[in-house]
Amino acid sequence: MSATPDEITDLFTGELSATVRRMGDGPVAGGAPPEELVQAREAVWEMLGDLGLLHRVTDGTETPQELVEIAELMGRSLYRSLYQDTAAAAELIAAHGTAPAHRGLLDAIADGSAAVALAPRSAGTDDPAVPGALRLSDASGVLRVSGSRRFVPAAHEAELLLVVGTVPDGIALALVPADEPGVTLRRQYEISRGDFHAVELTEVPVLGGRLLTTPAQAVTAWRRTVARTRVRQAASLTGLAQGALDLAVERVKQRAQFDQPLARHQTVAFTLAALSARITAVRVLVEETAHTLVQRPDDELAACQSLFLAAELARDCAAQSLHLHGAHGMTEDADIQLFFRRAAVEALLWGTPAQLRASAADLL
Repeated sequence: MSATPDEITDLFTGELSATVRRMGDGPVAGGAPPEELVQAREAVWEMLGDLGLLHRVTDGTETPQELVEIAELMGRSLYRSLYQDTAAAAELIAAHGTAPAHRGLLDAIADGSAAVALAPRSAGTDDPAVPGALRLSDASGVLRVSGSRRFVPAAHEAELLLVVGTVPDGIALALVPADEPGVTLRRQYEISRGDFHAVELTEVPVLGGRLLTTPAQAVTAWRRTVARTRVRQAASLTGLAQGALDLAVERVKQRAQFDQPLARHQTVAFTLAALSARITAVRVLVEETAHTLVQRPDDELAACQSLFLAAELARDCAAQSLHLHGAHGMTEDADIQLFFRRAAVEALLWGTPAQLRASAADLL
């Protein structure tokens, strides 16, 4: 039985799902998204807050089943937002935030009025589990942070940035307001036409005057956050694969060759059946991993394995589904090209295949 509210299921799989898919398709270089899509994104985010999804994250009542189902629904509709980053930040703040400013943030996150973007990379090829270098200073009695971050999702929509970086005695977890004068954003363009930004931080005051926790303690905290976020991403990629397969099935029923629907050809039918079987297998693995992390939050190996298989599945499913659409699938009018482009980027967001293999090998 599903643990997800019907309103969320209807939003991401019902009549509005086609609109939600297009919401995450950003403009080409130099362009701006249509105003109606901006308003639609704001309306969906407000709905998530009204339905209490983030409240369940902040108060620790989100179940593993809910985590997986919600992430998969969002991936299936290609919903692009700061939900995943904000959920990860909320879990860190709830577990480690000690300053009054930190605790007050949880209520704002819960009702959807504060979104947080994670910023761990100093280069696009960085493994997010191994954050880039960060500089801290407190010469004037105020703790400040400086550094460069790349491919920060939807930084222009975030009220706060959770900047994660390596420092001499561990890892720094620094919350900074996104509108501080020392914060500079520059949009980065890539194949998925997402909302990624390069962020430059120059002596930016840290919220509350202190880090979320000590650098030594933050090492374990961040590794656990990465593991849990990788499970969310794996669920999202499983949903992406399912969404691509749904479009492929619909297309081959309509597209005819040799005087019969393409779906009647054995090769096509077997291809779709194999993809469906793989989706079911990965979905079960991801659900099991989500439950495992409740009992063993340090089980990074299971998270790496789940994300590796889900990422491979998403890329394969999107590519096969695009192929079954024919030349039409590569046009702007076809939604399947959205899945293909998004899979290329989303599959690497929380670790490339090489990085996940290396992490898994170290954990064996």
